[in-house]
Amino acid sequence: MKELSLPLDRLDRLQGPVGSVNGLAPLLERWSAFLVDTFEAAGGSVMVFDGEGLQLCAHCGSLPREAYDHKRAQNKGIADHVLETGQPLLIEDIERSAFASQAHGQPEAGKSLMSVPLCRDGTVTGVMNVRSRVAQTFTSDELQTLAWLSVVLVRDMQVVQMRGALRSHYATASLQRAHGADYDAMVRATENPGTLARLLARSFYRELRRMGFASTQIIGAATEIIATLGDSLRASQKKGKEGGGG
Repeated sequence: MKELSLPLDRLDRLQGPVGSVNGLAPLLERWSAFLVDTFEAAGGSVMVFDGEGLQLCAHCGSLPREAYDHKRAQNKGIADHVLETGQPLLIEDIERSAFASQAHGQPEAGKSLMSVPLCRDGTVTGVMNVRSRVAQTFTSDELQTLAWLSVVLVRDMQVVQMRGALRSHYATASLQRAHGADYDAMVRATENPGTLARLLARSFYRELRRMGFASTQIIGAATEIIATLGDSLRASQKKGKEGGGG
């Protein structure tokens, strides 16, 4: 069994620049590249659960083209299995496994995969995946290392989300209005993107009402947000298809 020794210089590079990362997307892209480098793999990716399904947020290297095309439904694939069970998964040969139907034809990728949950406060909030190169087979030691790295990634995500919220005067004011002097409650809110987004949305609505905007104008503002989000998602899909997937 091959023993994986994680190079200390790689850990130094991983932990050092996190303070300079501005936004969750760049952080996850950086992590995907780090996974490929660390495990000398064909591909690495990070997916986040948004309450409805897993959404691919970042990848590096080999990836099926359809990965960015739509949000994955639960119980449909390897990452969905990890999301449901909350347990790390090692597949030595996907063609000889229960997930053989998930074996996409990628000439540059091998048959071995690792997938581990991203857990926060006992809840699975995402999944981290690594795909092997041709003739490369991952080991249980490497799966353990990936599981340990998932803890570091969750910590980095919390740091970036907290700093992002604190950079916004509007977000800080909304948190203070919602939680008063309860600092621990404010921190917990920033650690849960869904909760924070809903809090900001309610605060935005109250501000628009206070400023005298009519219901139709508020609906127009919400529609503009949705349209902008749609443009952003389409840009991400285009980037994923042009980045060497499949």
